[in-house]
Amino acid sequence: MQLISETNQHPLDVDLPALARLLQRGGLGERAPDALERSYQHSQYRWFGWQDNRLIATAHAITDFTWSAYVSDIVVDPDDQGRGYGDRLMQAILRDLAPVSKLFIYAVPDKVAFYQRWGCRPLATAMVYADGPALTRLQQGGYLSDAR
Repeated sequence: MQLISETNQHPLDVDLPALARLLQRGGLGERAPDALERSYQHSQYRWFGWQDNRLIATAHAITDFTWSAYVSDIVVDPDDQGRGYGDRLMQAILRDLAPVSKLFIYAVPDKVAFYQRWGCRPLATAMVYADGPALTRLQQGGYLSDAR
């Protein structure tokens, strides 16, 4: 896999419909290409993994460059998982962000163990606010604990 790590100081040059398909195939839900474009343009860091000219991995992050960074949409195409590509993606994320801040990762429930292998730990006090369809997606996806 060819892994590209870039900042938002570079123009966003990715096939947005392909990015949307990758995120959906990876279990992160349907995303409109125009919303993905805004999201990735406003993220200070973004990572793209390519295999045979096919987008197979991505992530992006926002950070204050001091205390915290939020890493989002970490995904490897399901057909390409189990080949170490997720590990290479996490290595790049940690290389770029760990020296300047602590990382917050919003994980798909069945991928928590993967992040724990990288030293990520569940937070006892992490909170989220959502309502309407966003809240319903969190509840149906198994993201919320029963604690209120």
